[in-house]
Amino acid sequence: MKKLLLSVLSFLSVLVVQAQNNIELHLSPRLGAAPFALNTPVSAGSYEYKITRLEYYISEIKITHDGSQVTPMTDLYLLVRPAVDSMYALGSYPGIVNVESITFSVGVDQAHNHLDPASYPANHPLAPQNPAMQWGWSAGYRFVAIEGKAGANFANDYEIHALGDANYQTLTLNTVAENNSNGDKTIHLIADYAQVLNSINVSAGLIVHGSTGKAVTLMNNMKNVVFTAETPTMTIDPTFEGAFAVSPNPAAPGEAIVTMTLPGGDGYRVTLTDLTGRVIMNQSISSETQSYPLFNDLNAGTYLVHLWQNEQPVAVEKLVIIR
Repeated sequence: MKKLLLSVLSFLSVLVVQAQNNIELHLSPRLGAAPFALNTPVSAGSYEYKITRLEYYISEIKITHDGSQVTPMTDLYLLVRPAVDSMYALGSYPGIVNVESITFSVGVDQAHNHLDPASYPANHPLAPQNPAMQWGWSAGYRFVAIEGKAGANFANDYEIHALGDANYQTLTLNTVAENNSNGDKTIHLIADYAQVLNSINVSAGLIVHGSTGKAVTLMNNMKNVVFTAETPTMTIDPTFEGAFAVSPNPAAPGEAIVTMTLPGGDGYRVTLTDLTGRVIMNQSISSETQSYPLFNDLNAGTYLVHLWQNEQPVAVEKLVIIR
């Protein structure tokens, strides 16, 4: 009996271990449609700039899953350096099966923002960093530090170090997780760092270290326009043997093009809708069509591009428009 009990307990222990789901966060670093890299020229309309340093904190991550259950990633802080890494382990959570959304904050929460960095282990994100991410006892950490060159021949220096409890920004993105072959789950987000300086002109040089003015604009950009969910094309009809994609994605108005390979037949059409379901474009196409430009006067936001055949949805892809 004792051996049987030990065997049962051992079996249950194995099941518990196997049921653990390791959750990863993939922040895909972009500069518009291009991959992110330091010292890459970025167009801001009338001038260009380069980013030579970009670091920021993410904290208070929560995953909504499996029928609106919320699981917090307790005491987890990420120091994001997009030039160095884009994959982050969030931990092991056996109850997370179907991810519905992710919530996180840019910065360091007030309870930890004014603590002594030296009190953390050397490998902790809130420990002293080089270059420094802690500003001072009263101000706390730099939530975001961006530096670079701008203007003619990139001769002008700019620095914006945004800090302050009032600038702690929280956002939620509806998304799903990729189920990896090893059993882990990966949440894919796009981080378009060309949007960090949206509405901030650094062409003549700019030095801002603080919690007001351009620092507020920068933190609002981090909340509102930098991050989007990266969801791969979803095939609605499993028997569909063609291909359907939208690129570039994210895209500026007028840039996005649908490319497709369609099986023979007729009754195909492409629709573009916003997230409220409003139809913006409804275009019939033939099976010989290989590409089609999308509506060129779109506001910044998220849209859905559907492929239909004979009034049945075949595939859908999410499109993000940036300005």
